[in-house]
Amino acid sequence: MRYAVISKGLPLERLEAEAKKVGARDIRRPKLLGQIYCELDEGQLARLSQVPGLAVKQVKEFRADQVAVAPPTAETISGVFSILRSYFSPPLTGTGLTVAVLDSGIRKTHESLKGKVVYERNFTDSPTAEDIFGHGTQVAFVVAGGTPGGEKAGVSPGAVLFNIKVMNDEGIGTDEDIVLGIDEVCELAQRARMNGLYPTDEMYPNVINLSFGAEDDGDPDNPVRVAAREASIDYGLDVVAAAGNFGPKMTTITIPACEPEVIAVGAILTLGELEIWERSSRGPTVEGNTKPDFVLWGTDIEMASEDADDEYVTKSGTSFSAPMLAGLTGLLWESGRRAYGEAWYFRWTQARELAPYFSTKPANAAVKKDNTYGYGLPAMGTMLGQVSAVRTPEQQLMEAMSGMTVMTMMLGMMGGFI
Repeated sequence: MRYAVISKGLPLERLEAEAKKVGARDIRRPKLLGQIYCELDEGQLARLSQVPGLAVKQVKEFRADQVAVAPPTAETISGVFSILRSYFSPPLTGTGLTVAVLDSGIRKTHESLKGKVVYERNFTDSPTAEDIFGHGTQVAFVVAGGTPGGEKAGVSPGAVLFNIKVMNDEGIGTDEDIVLGIDEVCELAQRARMNGLYPTDEMYPNVINLSFGAEDDGDPDNPVRVAAREASIDYGLDVVAAAGNFGPKMTTITIPACEPEVIAVGAILTLGELEIWERSSRGPTVEGNTKPDFVLWGTDIEMASEDADDEYVTKSGTSFSAPMLAGLTGLLWESGRRAYGEAWYFRWTQARELAPYFSTKPANAAVKKDNTYGYGLPAMGTMLGQVSAVRTPEQQLMEAMSGMTVMTMMLGMMGGFI
């Protein structure tokens, strides 16, 4: 049986040496993250588990989940974000943002995704990084599909994508494949910094999107949780994950969204007054943490199809709320750079500390972070002009979120409110 061996203080070389000492087979190790994978029988497992400074976890499956629905008959998310982008002069596009989509692959020949994939790797046993299952193509579209003025477009059509295939052609992946994918993105981020690239360079990843999940077992040493935590803390990457589609029951937030360091995103109805989607997973996590962190629209989303280069499909799920937040990073960051210069950087991980000041939720929801809406729906404000006075990063973030709020227009179109 296959296991992950996770460092609890031991270096990677020592982990591998201890595994070899007990006779582990087919050893595979990430380049940066403190884990290795190997085959162990029961006796080998028992001996290795007794070694101080490591934890041994059985490899488990993760799944990409989605709900197919009829094509939308009302205003689409593409149209709403188009209005938001065009409110600025020149219009925002999300340029400078690179999102690593760890999923079932991307159909990069689709008319809405041509030229968007700048790097790809396949960590599954499927033959290519092409998307057969369909999920990854839809996630990619939500982040960066289309063109800024096009009829069908994602949130940040000026952004680019890393296609990191960790889900096979049936939409199933193991934590081994996922960890290796996260490790690959961390290495690319480290390489970009060592080469002196600016964060806006297309080969400098900024966000990892994980629109899949497995049942929360309350284990902080889960390999995917450990990898996501390291990617955020050690490599400065925002890790955004789907909350899961297992509501309305409580304690249904999936791994990796249950990890405190990960930005968990639930789904609200695309049409309506900020009403939570019934199937959006709720907290608390098994460990008792309040989740999700934010909610965004997640129903009746029109996206690129994996079947043909000019076809589109409509689906629902928190799988698409997560990349909406990932794509929103590009618009917030670009508007901030215009106001504060190229050195201004935006991370949701840091923004969570001020989330109550820039998020909105229904009047009957808890004012503080709750297990249904989290902090609520992020409301993006404008950042116009040059700032003459020196401001702290906290002041800059507050100004960025509380200026002339055009999200009011978006919420009005969608039937919502601020």
